[in-house]
Amino acid sequence: MSEPSPVVYLLHGDDEYTIAQEVAKLEANLGDDALREANTTSLDGRSFNLDDLVSVVSPMPFIAKRRVVILTHPLARLESKEVKAKFFNKQKLTKDREKIIENFEKVPLTTALVLVEHKLLTTDWERKKGNLHWLERWAGSDRERVYVKAFPLGNMEGWIQNRAAQEGGQFTYEAARRLAELVGADTRLADQEIRKLLDYADYKRPVEKEDVDLLTPDSSQADVFAMVDALGMRDGQKASLILQRLLEQQEHGFIFAMVVRQFRLLLLVREILDGGGGGDEIAAKLRFLGLKKWMSRKLIPQAKRFSLPVLEEIYHRLLNLDDDVKSGLIPVDLALQIFVSELTSQSHYHSTSH
Repeated sequence: MSEPSPVVYLLHGDDEYTIAQEVAKLEANLGDDALREANTTSLDGRSFNLDDLVSVVSPMPFIAKRRVVILTHPLARLESKEVKAKFFNKQKLTKDREKIIENFEKVPLTTALVLVEHKLLTTDWERKKGNLHWLERWAGSDRERVYVKAFPLGNMEGWIQNRAAQEGGQFTYEAARRLAELVGADTRLADQEIRKLLDYADYKRPVEKEDVDLLTPDSSQADVFAMVDALGMRDGQKASLILQRLLEQQEHGFIFAMVVRQFRLLLLVREILDGGGGGDEIAAKLRFLGLKKWMSRKLIPQAKRFSLPVLEEIYHRLLNLDDDVKSGLIPVDLALQIFVSELTSQSHYHSTSH
């Protein structure tokens, strides 16, 4: 008799491409396209009320053993409360967490609930200190019902070379390093560029650095740094002028990816600073992500312009705009202009001089 499959799948990490592949495998187990469509439900935790989860996961599957319910950003609404509240009732927060877990535990065996967080729930720094995220602690307490897997990005050059090999092609190390410099930690964008470059090389030779320079647009890193610095100073005019220059020179989706990447890095740096870490720890962490030491010298003063809660709120706002762009609600250039306008004009974004 085979062992029962997990009921809840907790997938978390910043390797968004590989997480998407893992989810696709679970969907493929449902059968043909018609069965997958009939038995798959996708939800976004930024708009979905978890109080309604039980009613969504309870229906029986249609001519299949199981249904799949995919919930991305499952903790978004809870985290939003934590970020926006200057002072919050810890007892109420504990009850909110317990209620979320209670809903997860009510998922029947006929449904696979897939929880997707596009970030590591517990950072390496927190794990070393023994501070495991509360959702990971819960997942670890019930291994029969809950499957948990982290998808850390790690070394971007290695990721690019492995992904190219999976596609049946090759990248030289120099080409992988150059592409990593241009796309940062965005694995979905990297996958898009990898396939384009392998196509250009016709899969008959390794992709060279010169191919990347020829086909992958320059990220204009200096301009992105300058724009974020202007945003930190609340200099809307300067930030808008730099953005306009970027929009005229670069592919708009690439600029948006670079802005998201920049604030992701600032969030990481701010977490280390607030945890008592310094320049050496930040440089080591960035080096592990495939970034050069000079970036830490620029990122530290930028991170100090924002508090950690504000950076978390900004990052969530960027993710929301990204969803609006991908769903066709707004063009990417307008999303960028809205973001710059909001960040330099709204009073609830407060910088910090710590």
